[in-house]
Amino acid sequence: MTSRLLAAWKIIRESLNEAEIARLIETGAFELLIEDVLTEPNLDRAFLAFRQEIRLTVQESYNLSIRDLPKAGKIEGQVGIAFDHLSDYVRTAIQKLETPVLTSLKDDVRETVRAAIRKGLEDGKAPRSVAKGIRDVIGLGKGQLEQVQNFRDALEGKNGRTLSDYTLRDKRLDKMMAKGPLTPEQVDRYTATYTKRRIAQNAQTVAQSTTRSAYKSAQLLSWADAKDKGVIPDGFQVLKTWIHFDPQPDPRPEHQAMNGETVPADENYSNGDSYAGEGDPWNCKCLDRFSLARVT
Repeated sequence: MTSRLLAAWKIIRESLNEAEIARLIETGAFELLIEDVLTEPNLDRAFLAFRQEIRLTVQESYNLSIRDLPKAGKIEGQVGIAFDHLSDYVRTAIQKLETPVLTSLKDDVRETVRAAIRKGLEDGKAPRSVAKGIRDVIGLGKGQLEQVQNFRDALEGKNGRTLSDYTLRDKRLDKMMAKGPLTPEQVDRYTATYTKRRIAQNAQTVAQSTTRSAYKSAQLLSWADAKDKGVIPDGFQVLKTWIHFDPQPDPRPEHQAMNGETVPADENYSNGDSYAGEGDPWNCKCLDRFSLARVT
């Protein structure tokens, strides 16, 4: 999934014409770049393979989760459920999963391009100089673009930025800067290296988060199918429990508060999520634990 996302960003970069971007900036019409090039259909085509990877991951995750069902999803020794592309429930679940991911990615492309152009103009750069750097920032979110710009400031010794704050930096820079200021060419080169690392990290984060969400969505689908197909024994109800698992330095208090909450599998948790972390999936490692309870 990471490689599919990196490939999508590459397609978008190659769709951008540097000379045309410079002309639009020079005439004050750079919004046309968003309206005419970074259109919904164009971005949909760029992200097509990534979208297909999401759907494939849901299917593979569904098949993996079958083994955790009662009797491994079998009825009288025969396979009782299977992934159904044509199921309305499956289509709805996939759309609910992929729409916010793709919308966020497309919005990031547009907003990052806007922010990069505006920052370049604010810094007094020539249109061609601004246009030259636009391709390089595709794959960064707006906040990540600011991190790259702050990293450049740290290399140039501006605005009180500290180089040690940037864990993705080339560690050789620490000794180099201790000896004296970097040349403009060195600043450009090491900023470019940091940008590529930040884009790769962003792709990995998005891919990992989306993969986890795909698994949790598929797991919910498999249990719903098990109930519909009679795999669940009579007299039992399927429950799901939110398991908070977030070893990061700053875990989400909202997710911590959900830990241990148990609801029927076909109902949402009290925060509105149908599976753990649905509403805030980025870097979320929370899980759902499914169980059976006898109906009294």
